[in-house]
Amino acid sequence: MKSALSRDPSVTKREMSNKKIYLYDNGFAAVTPYSFFEDRGKLLENLVFVHLRAQTKEIYFLKKGWECDFLVFPIAKQPLIIQVTDRLNSDNLKHEIKCLEMARKRIPNSKCLLLAGQHDQTVDLPVWCKLMPISTWLLG
Repeated sequence: MKSALSRDPSVTKREMSNKKIYLYDNGFAAVTPYSFFEDRGKLLENLVFVHLRAQTKEIYFLKKGWECDFLVFPIAKQPLIIQVTDRLNSDNLKHEIKCLEMARKRIPNSKCLLLAGQHDQTVDLPVWCKLMPISTWLLG
């Protein structure tokens, strides 16, 4: 997946933009010797990517001070900003919201979605952000 800069018409900016690598099957991660795939959050992010990729090729990420996991531009639909976390609680809530806010400044007409493997019921989200369990989102 390419950075949001890959939509930039400048060839230099496009080619030098950061890239992320995802597997089409999380089972491959189980046999991969790299500790990168031992992180449950990365596995969930990979799962979300595969689900998104089945729907559209217009998937990007934003890394400019704060990294936003997914910027999705489905055809004829409102852009979607997605942040993925294994556990959402008071310890990481501020970080996850900040990532969404930064991406929202770049794409102001977008919907924001925070996907969590698990979350505390007490987290208080801004009205512009929707929280959803990853399992519910995948089945929806």
